[in-house]
Amino acid sequence: MTHYLRSARSLTAGATLCSGIAAYLATTDTPLLAVVPVYVAGLLAWGAAKDYGHHHQALVEHEQARRAAAVHGPGSTRPPDPTAELHAACCAEGFVSRGADHEPTCPTRTTRSSAA
Repeated sequence: MTHYLRSARSLTAGATLCSGIAAYLATTDTPLLAVVPVYVAGLLAWGAAKDYGHHHQALVEHEQARRAAAVHGPGSTRPPDPTAELHAACCAEGFVSRGADHEPTCPTRTTRSSAA
């Protein structure tokens, strides 16, 4: 919860309280006094709406920063080249011959051809 959300909830409670006071004053002998709490309730509701917007913006910025850090942050185990495992898996001859022939330095030296 951000401080914007706490502030917005407080302002919303104040606006609700002022609306209740205005409703009560509207039923008394002097309904003209209800204008002041209605104005204050409007200002508090406007402030609450602004703080809810700031809270939402802070959440969006936090989520964007989290996603940006998760792509390739420090300590990422994802290889920069998705085909790096394929290139390191076998030698060039084995790759060209589909596993039938291997170079002397090939780490696997296994026949991968279904014809053999």
